[in-house]
Amino acid sequence: MATFSPPLISTDDERDQTAGLRILRQLALFVAVGYLAYAVVTLPAVTASLAVMNTWWTALALLLVFGTGIALGPLSWRASARRVQMAAAAAVAGYLIAIGSWWFGWNGQLLDGSDMWFSMFCGVAALAAAIALRPGYAFTVLCIVVAATVTINHTMRAPELNGPLLPDMAWAFAFSLISFTAAVMAKRTAAVLDSTRAQAYAVTSEAAAAQARTAERLRFDRLTHDDVMSTLLAAARQDASAELAQHAHKALVALDESTTIQADARVSVGDAIAQIRAATSAADRHARFRSTDDTAASERSQYPLETVRTLAAAVAEAVRNSRRHAGPTATTSVAVTASPDRLGVEIVDDGAGFDPRRVPADRLGIAVSIHGRMAHLAGGAATITSRRGEGTHVTLEWSAH
Repeated sequence: MATFSPPLISTDDERDQTAGLRILRQLALFVAVGYLAYAVVTLPAVTASLAVMNTWWTALALLLVFGTGIALGPLSWRASARRVQMAAAAAVAGYLIAIGSWWFGWNGQLLDGSDMWFSMFCGVAALAAAIALRPGYAFTVLCIVVAATVTINHTMRAPELNGPLLPDMAWAFAFSLISFTAAVMAKRTAAVLDSTRAQAYAVTSEAAAAQARTAERLRFDRLTHDDVMSTLLAAARQDASAELAQHAHKALVALDESTTIQADARVSVGDAIAQIRAATSAADRHARFRSTDDTAASERSQYPLETVRTLAAAVAEAVRNSRRHAGPTATTSVAVTASPDRLGVEIVDDGAGFDPRRVPADRLGIAVSIHGRMAHLAGGAATITSRRGEGTHVTLEWSAH
């Protein structure tokens, strides 16, 4: 029995990582602002360090630490997760290079009471590591930067100005661990949200497939009752006759056509438009419908049956969304354009509109039933544009090329 099942949405789909990506961008912005704030706050400490550090090292270290850290903000703006992580990794690398090369810039003199400037915000570098690396590796970076900066600070100050090394190190570690833990937990929470959303996509798509299979089964049951059973009853009630043979032949043909839909089955332009019109009417009987086709080519043009079914299902979902959310006074229109190698549909309403970027994760109609269907249709594409108060415009298109 041939059935039509909407394609499942892959858990690797970019739409399934929106929570994680949003958290990464927010953390990156937070870290960049932190670097910018410390660039201002540590200015007196930087000035004081010039007495014990060579100027060339100070200039290079400031560029490596604050340059890469502050750049993390603009570099992460509307960037992919990989790009955000690479920018954060550059910030971590810049900080590690600075503290790893301090010995070469030190002239041997001691600081007069102040701390070494890069020891004042080692926790911010650990936050950048939490963005760029897995939790275990990021925790290792936290331990390294805390131990290194506290040790360097003790080395560069007069002994009488230093407290016990291990308690100072423990305090710095505990202070940095608070924000570090929050960042790691935020990333993990986002990962759980993304995984849950991907599972919801799969469940919804499976439910749609089950509904389609049920509808197909009902259609087959009706065929069995109307043709096959009636033929068998006729055979039981009367002897062989030309009428019975004709009835049986008709039933066999109908059954064969119903259960054997070839992969290359095709429909005419008129049938395709009729299916889309029926889907539109079923979703909203008040929706306006019009069609335009290439008259010269309409008679010889045919489209794959599965393409027409998929497109009609996506149209129905778009029209249903318009009916539900556009508002009671909104008008919805559906326009079909057909040519020999292209079939396009535009669904337009003048209703309330919405911001596509702010569609909640639990609203799966657009992602699964419109974008999902068209994305998994060879040659298919879906575009949705909308603004609050300005209506919604959905474009569905299939092209043979």
